[in-house]
Amino acid sequence: MALRLVTHFDVLEDVLPSLLTQAATTDEGDRAGVLETTYGSLRVLNIERNGNIIYTYKDNKGNAVFGLYDCQTRQNEHLYTFEKDMQAVSCSVNSERTVLAASFIQYTTEGVKNDLQPGSKCLTLLVEIHPVNNVKVLKAVDSCVWVQFLYPQAESHLLPQNHLLLISEEKYIERFHIQITREDGDRVMESVGNIKF
Repeated sequence: MALRLVTHFDVLEDVLPSLLTQAATTDEGDRAGVLETTYGSLRVLNIERNGNIIYTYKDNKGNAVFGLYDCQTRQNEHLYTFEKDMQAVSCSVNSERTVLAASFIQYTTEGVKNDLQPGSKCLTLLVEIHPVNNVKVLKAVDSCVWVQFLYPQAESHLLPQNHLLLISEEKYIERFHIQITREDGDRVMESVGNIKF
């Protein structure tokens, strides 16, 4: 009996053509320049529990862009653009696709560039991507931090409980509880609390 591997996702086949089409419709300059910039920086950051894939790339302005490939519909969705040249090391989105968590480290040719926060090399942000553009700093530390939203076992019609894990290379884990409420018919972040263990 031989082991047979089958490709279900290829970032260059499933994501890149969609990004090039999007760039052509928004008139972001020459197609070759967009192709070179995007192709050189496009990479997968995370595969969520439901199979959706989060990827990142640099746009032609050098901004860090995050997208999601929905494995059920086989469609790409823009999640958020950070208008800064930042190197993402980890990213996760909640099951409703309204809150994005991301950890960044900035590099230069000389090494780590410390302009994220004074004295820190890793910045972890929580971004409310829909309906408001609200950004909160969760951590600014000298060690690398990975983020992961915990998905519920079964979908419910109630407002979801959003839990986010922050895993540090310094061997600690923090769990953040993100309270979501309804405001003018939209779900919005109300508060963020953490438990360190």
